[in-house]
Amino acid sequence: MNAIGQPLSRADGPLKVTGKAWYTADVKRGDALHASIVHSKIANGNLIAIDTIAAENSPGVVAVFTARTMPRLNPMPKPWSHLHPYGQGYLPMQGDGIHYAGQPIALVVGRTLDQAAYAGHLVRAQYEERRPVVLNADTIREAIDPPQFLWPVASSVGDPAQGLAEAAIRIEGTYSTADRHHNQMEPHATLASWGADGTLTLFETTQHIFGTKELVAIVLGIPPEKITVVSEFLGGGFGGKAYVWPHTLMAAMAAKLLGQPVRIQLTRAQMYSMAGHQPATTQTIALGANRSGKLTGIRHESISPTSVFDDYIEYAANATRFLWNATGGIATRHKIVHVNRNTPTAMRAPHEALGHFALECAMDELACSAAIDPVQLRLVNDTDVDPLSGRPFSSRGLRQCLVEGAQRFNWSKRVPKPRSMRDGQYLIGQGVAAAVYTHWRWPAKARVTLNNDGTALVEAGMHDLGTGTYTVMRQVAAEALELPAEKVTVRLGDTSLPESHAAIGSATMANAGAAVLLAARAARKKAGHMNEPVVAEADYDPVEEADGSKAIFSFAAVFAEVRIDEELGQVRLRRLVGAYDAGRIINAKLARSQAIGGIIWGTGQALMEQSETDPTSGRFLHRNYSGYLVPTNADIPDLDVLFCGRFDEEASPLGAKGLGELTAVSVAPAIANAVYHATGNRVRDLPITIEKILAKG
Repeated sequence: MNAIGQPLSRADGPLKVTGKAWYTADVKRGDALHASIVHSKIANGNLIAIDTIAAENSPGVVAVFTARTMPRLNPMPKPWSHLHPYGQGYLPMQGDGIHYAGQPIALVVGRTLDQAAYAGHLVRAQYEERRPVVLNADTIREAIDPPQFLWPVASSVGDPAQGLAEAAIRIEGTYSTADRHHNQMEPHATLASWGADGTLTLFETTQHIFGTKELVAIVLGIPPEKITVVSEFLGGGFGGKAYVWPHTLMAAMAAKLLGQPVRIQLTRAQMYSMAGHQPATTQTIALGANRSGKLTGIRHESISPTSVFDDYIEYAANATRFLWNATGGIATRHKIVHVNRNTPTAMRAPHEALGHFALECAMDELACSAAIDPVQLRLVNDTDVDPLSGRPFSSRGLRQCLVEGAQRFNWSKRVPKPRSMRDGQYLIGQGVAAAVYTHWRWPAKARVTLNNDGTALVEAGMHDLGTGTYTVMRQVAAEALELPAEKVTVRLGDTSLPESHAAIGSATMANAGAAVLLAARAARKKAGHMNEPVVAEADYDPVEEADGSKAIFSFAAVFAEVRIDEELGQVRLRRLVGAYDAGRIINAKLARSQAIGGIIWGTGQALMEQSETDPTSGRFLHRNYSGYLVPTNADIPDLDVLFCGRFDEEASPLGAKGLGELTAVSVAPAIANAVYHATGNRVRDLPITIEKILAKG
């Protein structure tokens, strides 16, 4: 049976549209108490006094915890790793120091949420306040070299300085991107419940149940085997739910101290300061090329802010290390600025989506300077070998993405000269950008039970963020077992199931999916020798292969057309074509859905999303949808998606590579390049807003 490749609808769809899918905040415990967090109103200083008497005497209040009464927690493990995924290194309510606006200073627990929230407003705090350190031109000049976080902070291949110096054509510019927030539809929530035997159950909005289990065990000082974490459905994650944030630890501690389950659900405003964000970047990039457009040298440097207590790096220049080849060499570097804010974190297509804006807009500038078609320039600089490692790519469908995407877009009809295409009163612009995305390799386990009645059960501690994991894992197992897909049931999101990796890095299909495939094959082989239900498990561990002989990445090309009202400065996305090499596509319907979501995400990055910080208070100014703009249906036209990849046996036994985050990469530079083509004005600062268009005009 050919279940793989079929455009099946989501298996969990009926549950979600009928309200039967239980999210974390839906989990009912009749004896659960509700907690409300009280936050610091300053960003830098010390808490010198806190008065909780009125809150404690408020109706329905059970307890009020502060740094004076909250038990001491074990420090976060160093160094940070995906196995111990804390969102910030600073533990909540362990001292009087204030490091960012919105930092928890008290936790009010009540019989109802309204009672707890009301009492929280009665807490009075006195501060010794200092002026916060914020990101600005002065602090950017004081950026420092950070310790390594994920990848090397700096890299150099060849002699890029000489390659740039000898270039016939050279361009250099500074690009900037804004702070952005995850804004998942489902807010973060935790329900913590302790058993009489000292066991802890956490119902949690997390993309990483096993990482949560391990981290909480360390911080609370209890054995991991005493903790169960459950997260069956997520209403969006985008990276922000891949880490353990302060509210989870506070809920667990309050529940232990009170001997009753405690629930915390963050408000929309609290999510802006309590669960990470994507940091702004300032990037400087220089490209050199010969007269034919062949790159001779690349230099890409990026600066991003982080908290005063962590060294999070936004690796915006990382993808520049392996997207295009430069005959002279490539140099990259990252710096950070410590400011009074909460720690940033990964957000859909972290690093790549930001860095591609600078790199691919710079490529467009180079194409204009060299009088070369932007698609042709990229084809000239395509490479079969990873410039950083020297390894050949396992598969690199970028050329197909560029060529087939250009054909679908009718790129050949584009008039190259800026401001030369119109539709009545509107300026029309067309732009292109290429993309590369890292292929992550993580171990995963799965269990498959094959029953006598021709049904099967797949069990794995992976996640469905809303992307269709329940469905594609059903398809993978069904094909290996030679069963109809509807005969396969899938259980996910519970640490009592076989251990899997986090649902991050677009890694689920290739890695967790491989574990399901191998377990299903083993079950079918067993069934040939037995007349009773069989159970088979698989332990897929590709980590050693990650340093193998091939470099593995996903690729894309994005073509955008915009319409601009010259008098009003309003930019509207008119159409977009995305062409993707993500290896083998398991379900084209769900893959297209992923691509549409990524394109919308990138459109927000390009035209709308920015979080501003008050320079005096250090607070994020707009902490809801009325002040922080995201795209709506009216902002998005019909989108065209095509898949140009092939089965990649190096990437996974399934032949699949990462797709979900790839689709959010290079949408912004494609739109930015289209804006330049329409207006003749180059906007190097995202988002591209009306005032920037008019100011340039």
